[in-house]
Amino acid sequence: MKTTIFCFSGTGNSYYVATAIGTLLGDSSVRMIPTLFNGESIEMTERVGFVFPTYKGFPPNQMKDFIQEVFSKQDLSPIKYLFMLTTHYKFQAYSMVAMEVLLREAGSVYSYANHIVMPDGYVPLLAAPTEKKEAELYARADERIRSIARDIEEGTIKLAGKRPFSRLALNYLMGYVHGSSKKFARQFAVSDECTSCRICYRMCPSANITMLDGKPLFGDNCEGCLGCYHRCPVDAIYLTTKAHEGRYRNKRSGYDVEYRK
Repeated sequence: MKTTIFCFSGTGNSYYVATAIGTLLGDSSVRMIPTLFNGESIEMTERVGFVFPTYKGFPPNQMKDFIQEVFSKQDLSPIKYLFMLTTHYKFQAYSMVAMEVLLREAGSVYSYANHIVMPDGYVPLLAAPTEKKEAELYARADERIRSIARDIEEGTIKLAGKRPFSRLALNYLMGYVHGSSKKFARQFAVSDECTSCRICYRMCPSANITMLDGKPLFGDNCEGCLGCYHRCPVDAIYLTTKAHEGRYRNKRSGYDVEYRK
């Protein structure tokens, strides 16, 4: 069975899971969501997956936009099995119930939901993982990925647990969280160490960074993924508010996706 996996990733965790699942399933393609807003028609396969991180207890804002603005406008009739996987460190919170609502309103239902614990790069709350901790979490994640791939291959039905929230409450919470995330980039600043390499500009999944005199400027469309912070090769991007130590390079993920030239 051919599989299409729609993926959003900031630091590479979800990209790693999506590509690993796709390899194990075979005959799969991974489509990065930031590239799919240009109006192209997307051919749906019999098996479709969504792989995404949990940010502040919910899917990234771009997941919501993609489902509402792009996915819902496609011919969804070929889909026989839909799975969704979220990556997180501490908790997945309301990611799955939010996705379930979004997919249902788009005219689709899911068959399988699961989550995978990965290293955390959200330094406002936690220090970046040590190499030892990163290796331990990746080893556990690899084992879980293999188990999940077997479930999907066998057509296992696994639904997410329900949360005690109405649609109105969910709308309010998602709106609040996504609103705060969009303003997150106001906390970024750039030091004189910046070499104008433009990596942050090229890799930003929400195109939130512009360049002025060779230095990045941050707008109000931030996902809060911290990808630019962690991937800056000279650590020139820093936070003006409290941040814990470390940078999460995530070399294991193979994530070097760039969305602009």
